[in-house]
Amino acid sequence: MTKKKYIAHGWILYRPDKGLVKQESYEIDRLLETAPRYGYKVEVVNPDELSFFIGMGGRPDLFLRGELVSPLPQFVIPRMGSATSYFALAALRHLEKLGIYSLNSSRAVALAQDKLRHLQILSDADFPVPKTILVQFPVNLDLIEQEIGFPTVVKTRIGTQGSGVHLCETRQALNDLLQFVQANNPDAELFLQKFLPESRGRDVRVLSIGGMIVGAMERKAAEGFKSNYSQGGSAIPFEYGPKNQLAVADTMKALGMDMAGFDYLYDDEIGLRILEVNSSPGFEGLEKTCQVDVAAEVFRFLDVKLKISNKYKARVLGWDQPAECLPA
Repeated sequence: MTKKKYIAHGWILYRPDKGLVKQESYEIDRLLETAPRYGYKVEVVNPDELSFFIGMGGRPDLFLRGELVSPLPQFVIPRMGSATSYFALAALRHLEKLGIYSLNSSRAVALAQDKLRHLQILSDADFPVPKTILVQFPVNLDLIEQEIGFPTVVKTRIGTQGSGVHLCETRQALNDLLQFVQANNPDAELFLQKFLPESRGRDVRVLSIGGMIVGAMERKAAEGFKSNYSQGGSAIPFEYGPKNQLAVADTMKALGMDMAGFDYLYDDEIGLRILEVNSSPGFEGLEKTCQVDVAAEVFRFLDVKLKISNKYKARVLGWDQPAECLPA
């Protein structure tokens, strides 16, 4: 039996997140099953199992589970999301130092994890974002009422799949929540955001790779004000149009991201506001709702970044591929 050839070998960097209601098994499985169709060999690597040394001169070494990594992967796909630790970011930076391409750089991953920072960058570039304030205790409720108003959305600094997000309809409800948080964690840092009633129970998720929109959907909540698909909501395709396509491309450029998921809120005054950016977005709902192959688009984009042509594929692989597996 002829051994199957590959044009490139890479890693999916993934850390299980114990805080998630639903682990990211779908996305990992889709990338693993799709890779061979495009001539890629990928394996899942937990960054916690990496060791690396930095010294004077020479090439920095990289170890996986205590064994020297040789040959090095040609690319990495970070899928750590909210489980991105300082160590995981350090490992990703080391991989980049070794000349390994990362689908989203360590800077982009760190930026997506810092909710306030990426909103600051987008606001500075005149992209519409919700009015947001970062607070510590004690919280000035008069300032919140004056600048944000009620209802007020309260968020923890780190959260995903809708966790760590609360809606306080009144000043008293916010005060009660803040007293509870302060009693349990007086050093907590919280985001307070202006609530947009047009977006109660619905939002728009857009997934972009290389500045191009792969798919977009409107998500609706089963109940409550959060529209998270993983929490049992429903979704329908969203017609984004050329204007939104250009806006997404500009947003990706401003953030320096190769792949991103954007959550948009409806606003009657301007249309849509960017709520949040995710550097390793889930795409189970998007694939099923919009009938798109996100995993295939990832490897098509890797072809471009790694400068792999169809002719090179045909010459090196020496095995038939369906026409739909090859980029235009």
